[in-house]
Amino acid sequence: MDEKMRDRAEEIRDFNRFYTNIIGLVNRHILESPYSLAEARVLLEIDAAGSCTARDLTRRIDIDPGYLSRMLSRFMKNGLVAQSASSADGRAKILSLTGKGRDAYRHLSESSNLQIRQMLEQFPERDQKKLLDSMQTIRSILSHQVDNTITIRTRRAGDLGYIAYRHAILYEEEYGLKPVFEQYVMDGLLAFQKSQAEGEIWIAESGGKVVGFIGVVASDSETAQLRWFLIEPEFRGLGLGRRLMTTAMDFCREKGFRHVFLWTFDELDAARHLYREYGFRPTEKTGNDIWKDGVVEERWDLALQ
Repeated sequence: MDEKMRDRAEEIRDFNRFYTNIIGLVNRHILESPYSLAEARVLLEIDAAGSCTARDLTRRIDIDPGYLSRMLSRFMKNGLVAQSASSADGRAKILSLTGKGRDAYRHLSESSNLQIRQMLEQFPERDQKKLLDSMQTIRSILSHQVDNTITIRTRRAGDLGYIAYRHAILYEEEYGLKPVFEQYVMDGLLAFQKSQAEGEIWIAESGGKVVGFIGVVASDSETAQLRWFLIEPEFRGLGLGRRLMTTAMDFCREKGFRHVFLWTFDELDAARHLYREYGFRPTEKTGNDIWKDGVVEERWDLALQ
């Protein structure tokens, strides 16, 4: 394991220790109730499912079957859980919460919600939102799932600085560009903001998080430049690049531009492939050692009419 991965592993372990302590505080009320954490989890799963079998529970929460069997026997003895024969398989028993069981679970749930609300109320609204967004990101990455619900809007306050920031971070991580690249991006954004030139920037969001963007800026009355095209790594391969490109190109046609060009560099293989799909062709190449030694910038052009 190299030093970078070792440091990341240690950071995750440190976060896990911190988060375990937080979870201990959140679940403290359960230890003061008649139910253990495992028992509360089983009640939760039965309530969420409506009805299920013991095998379903074993698979969902990775619990020892013998331990679960003894737990369910206690629940049924105490009137919290009822069982009935399955119509599909006479050997299987369907489990469901009784009225008493639902009341017990509701009490545990309300107590947990109250404690979490009290914890969240210590923080301003923006920090609460950041916390929830970060939790969703962790869940998406570790479960290898991405929320495909993506909306596209036009720019608003704060977007320009964020666009420059994400360009600087990602292009350094993925291509080794120097910090001066951030200044290049920011200079272009500020020039666009100050000018009266025709143009727009579109922001893609998912779950309240910015996951991509693209811009169009008029160079003259007939020519537009495509700029600031970026997709966050976990949202690549979902068709978002094409959605943003289509949005930008439709804008160019609506505004009557006859020509569109862009600048990229030779390491951006996925973007260059997409540009070619939309009809752009490389027309000029130039070396640029300011961003990184050996970088070859490329100009791509497209005639719309």
